Amino acid sequence: MRKIEPILDVKNLYTRFYTESGVVEALDGVNFDVGYGEPVGIVGESGCGKTVTSHSVLRILPKNGRILQPPSEIYYKGVNLLDLTDEQMRHVRGKEAAMIFQDPMTSLNPIFKISDQMVEVIQLHRKVNKNEARDIAIEMMEAVGIPDSAERIDNYPHQFSGGMRQRILIARALALQPSLLIADEPTTALDVTIQAQVLEIIKEMQKQFGLALMLITHNLGVVAEITKRVHIFYGGRVVESGPTEEIFVNPFHPYTRALFDSIPSLEQDKTRLETIPGTVPQLINPPQGCRFHPRCKYATEICRMARPPDVWVTETRRVQCHHWEELDLTIDKEKVKEVRRSTVSVEGV
Repeated sequence: MRKIEPILDVKNLYTRFYTESGVVEALDGVNFDVGYGEPVGIVGESGCGKTVTSHSVLRILPKNGRILQPPSEIYYKGVNLLDLTDEQMRHVRGKEAAMIFQDPMTSLNPIFKISDQMVEVIQLHRKVNKNEARDIAIEMMEAVGIPDSAERIDNYPHQFSGGMRQRILIARALALQPSLLIADEPTTALDVTIQAQVLEIIKEMQKQFGLALMLITHNLGVVAEITKRVHIFYGGRVVESGPTEEIFVNPFHPYTRALFDSIPSLEQDKTRLETIPGTVPQLINPPQGCRFHPRCKYATEICRMARPPDVWVTETRRVQCHHWEELDLTIDKEKVKEVRRSTVSVEGV
């Protein structure tokens, strides 16, 4: 097993949503961790449980959502967050663990100035007066590259571009001096050039402040640029975990390999892109056994009947697959290069 002290250690996380149509098994025994000061990627297709995981960690689920306890445990700095009261959790959110959401427009209130939305939060968590909070807000806005921050802090959200709004959210999160930063698809609504700039800011801020980073994304190129370790999600489970560099060369799970294969190649002349057959399972009625088996070309009867156990292959590599020992899923060097080129490089932006 991995020998590093985690700042965040999620164990047997089961999250359910109760709807009129039935119970959605959104997370089904999720296990992963994030080390102190470590940038970690959370990867998978839409509907695999990535965002639900972040909301479960911060306990910001909607009213119909419930974390099953026991067996679920979410340890942050050694404290099980599920044992805290709502008031205690409010002190954890923002000050200890901050989150950057997907859409910057919906994350900022359009009827309040940026100063109102930053200063109040800083005052609440850092116990400073209004002028001190304003100075901190301006300083952080400057740090993330917003020009004329001292004047623009009194503008409204609609007066900023999408990229600048996302920078404001990063600034607001970092102004609280958190130890853990959760970035949930932080560049989804941005164009490619702005994506690169925002990713570079996150990368530099993570290094500068020594943050533990939980970067949620579907983009393997982004994972290659920013993270040291990655957890692959599928169907509400973590199917593979390990160092980014190792997984990029030698994945153990067929789903991980399928993600790599679906990235288009610039070198090969193809009229049809590689895809993963089928769709992500509906978790209101998930498949029995391995949840990837309906889409997996290596699936056998045991895959259809029995859930794969969590297997620690090495001290740093973990996989859920009945056939991982039999499969050779090695990725050739040219394909790895394609993956790294699959997003705009954040170097030197």
